[in-house]
Amino acid sequence: MTNPFFRIATAAALLAVPLFSHAAPAASFDGTWQACQRYDGELWCQSLQLEQRGDRIRGAWNWRASNTGGTNLFKGRVVEGRVEFDPEGCSIGANGCEPRTPSKQPSYLLQCGAELQWGGAQTTACNAKIDEGSRYRRVARDKIDAVDFSAYRYLDDGQAHPSFDCAKAKTPVERGICADPAAARTDSAIAHLYAGLLPRFSGEAVKGLREDQRWFVGVRDAAYERAERGERAQVLREQLDSRLKDLQRIREYPRKGLVGDWNNFAGGLEISRDAKGAYRVRGNAAHPLDGRWVCDADLGGSGSDDRVLARADGDAQGTGLELTRIGNALRVRELDAQGQPHPASEFCGHNGSFDGWYFQSMPGQR
Repeated sequence: MTNPFFRIATAAALLAVPLFSHAAPAASFDGTWQACQRYDGELWCQSLQLEQRGDRIRGAWNWRASNTGGTNLFKGRVVEGRVEFDPEGCSIGANGCEPRTPSKQPSYLLQCGAELQWGGAQTTACNAKIDEGSRYRRVARDKIDAVDFSAYRYLDDGQAHPSFDCAKAKTPVERGICADPAAARTDSAIAHLYAGLLPRFSGEAVKGLREDQRWFVGVRDAAYERAERGERAQVLREQLDSRLKDLQRIREYPRKGLVGDWNNFAGGLEISRDAKGAYRVRGNAAHPLDGRWVCDADLGGSGSDDRVLARADGDAQGTGLELTRIGNALRVRELDAQGQPHPASEFCGHNGSFDGWYFQSMPGQR
């Protein structure tokens, strides 16, 4: 339930709107953008995916047409509010990302304007445009062919860069993350993505996302502590990789209503509605650490775009799930026949529950 065409001698400039205040420097080059134009009657689209960690930048440039396309990776550093690219890049192919060295000096990403524009290394202002196709606008991550940066050694400097200062690591898990560059990169990606998602929610919903993250941290730590010493590094990587995928599934700009896939750390709900307006709710969840409880539900119900009460077929007065859209999140409560919170779930094992907050996800990725 629930990654072209790459010329390092050109660059892009984008509006610096920080996605989060506590982790990014003044100029934030983090996010996804796209530009499309028609050429000889064919639609050509280019996308830019940038990831910033402190003063480090890594990115992917994609271009796509009906019968061709490509993806190139690059990296660099933020220098006085602009990104200085490394001169070497690589092109993704059948044998991984093959090195590609440009014939010209590297260019820069300049901080300016409300859109991305390609410019040469000597460009110091953002008033020059090549054509309409050079204008990039911010889009949601799921609108482009996003690249899993962790899969390419080109972007790995072999050093640990977690979301915290390794000199101050105190817990066994923190020391384990600092000892493993791969785990450290994933930890940093999780913290960055999580911080970027928080502004998308408000009120009770943002509390729900924070609770979900705290739950993950608790399970991560417990899994690490329980693992045999020789298996801890692998267990830690698995926990971090799974959480990163969870966060990447969350829609930054959820669709309206209740229909769709909704997930949290323990599981998810698939909500559909037929032509007559009747809702179908299918849910699955399990304790994330050891599966000590498992939840399963297949319910029907009715209601509005904001609230539905779903019960088992043929049991109009039985225990049900109340689904309420609150902002960009979904709150789920299990209610008894009288509409009161149910003390023990009828859909889950002992101590399990569907109760909690769920976040809209891209379909088919659970």
